[in-house]
Amino acid sequence: MAAKKNIPKKKPISGKQTRASKKQKPAVINELKKILVGFAILVSVCLTAAMIADLFFHPGRPEKKQIVQKPVVPSPIKPVEEGISDPRDKRQAEGIKEKPAPEKTAPDKPTGDKPIKYEVFEGVDQTIVEKPPPKVKDRIPRIAIIIDDIGYDKKMAQEFSVLNSNLTFSVLPFSPHGRDISEDLYSKGAEIMLHLPMEPVDYPNVDPGPGAILSAMPPDDLLEQLKKNIRDVPYIIGVNNHMGSELTTHADQMNQIFTILKKENLFFIDSRTSLKSQGQASARLLKLKFAHRDVFLDNHQEAEYIAGQLRELVSTAKKKGSAIGIGHPYKATLLALSKELPKLKNKVEIVRASELTVIPE
Repeated sequence: MAAKKNIPKKKPISGKQTRASKKQKPAVINELKKILVGFAILVSVCLTAAMIADLFFHPGRPEKKQIVQKPVVPSPIKPVEEGISDPRDKRQAEGIKEKPAPEKTAPDKPTGDKPIKYEVFEGVDQTIVEKPPPKVKDRIPRIAIIIDDIGYDKKMAQEFSVLNSNLTFSVLPFSPHGRDISEDLYSKGAEIMLHLPMEPVDYPNVDPGPGAILSAMPPDDLLEQLKKNIRDVPYIIGVNNHMGSELTTHADQMNQIFTILKKENLFFIDSRTSLKSQGQASARLLKLKFAHRDVFLDNHQEAEYIAGQLRELVSTAKKKGSAIGIGHPYKATLLALSKELPKLKNKVEIVRASELTVIPE
């Protein structure tokens, strides 16, 4: 038999050794805890020291305010439904009926329909305006001054406009600056008229200019030209004739012209370039507000002569109660009016031309 090897036997672990190993583990954990606590204390001390140093070295530093963002409120506008771009379309799609909008009338612009000659329009005020006799104690004559041929000189028109706020300006159609001057004068409160070119006796040697109304025109052409002239000058409330010593003597053409003026609610002031003018008779027939010129102020462009004509205008007004004078944008006229108008204070009342128009009896 082989001899048995002597294998050393392991000694059994005694109870004392087990208890010792158990005591060593808590000791290690306690050491770790002490280290962590010490580290935390050290960090706290450092932070405290840093804060104290910051207070000493950076005094007065403003505190940072906390920015509070307001919640975004969604827009109350509802999205437009696909295929419906207008709210009215949406209401129609939902079956909601709308009230019909009132029809807009445009009395200031004539239609393209052929006008009826000599027509007296229904619904238009046709009452005859009478001038009440003024009281003897309060009798102050009234004069109106119209400045014709406006449209070629902006500066001159502005200089006339500051003389008196009640001066009336008559603008030639299709003149180089007629529209701009009308806009400017209207913004200052001035009264604007259309200075309507009409055929003179000496036509064609004497040309009344663009937009002229001629006695040889067929009625349709005459009325169409008149409408164009009216449309070209903005803010007009009345018309007077430029030249017209021939055409104003033709009753038929004057009736045709006054038919349109009646429809457009425009008055007419006859410049009386002819003693045979049919203006007043046509105005009576069509019940159109009307007046006529009493004195031409500046047939001669001399300040002394114009001052004399202005005195004649005042004298006429004292006899008749009112009178209308017509002048032109000449330097002599501007000079004379600038000197003489202040002298008329408390002697006459300067009024706008429209105030002296009435429907002839």
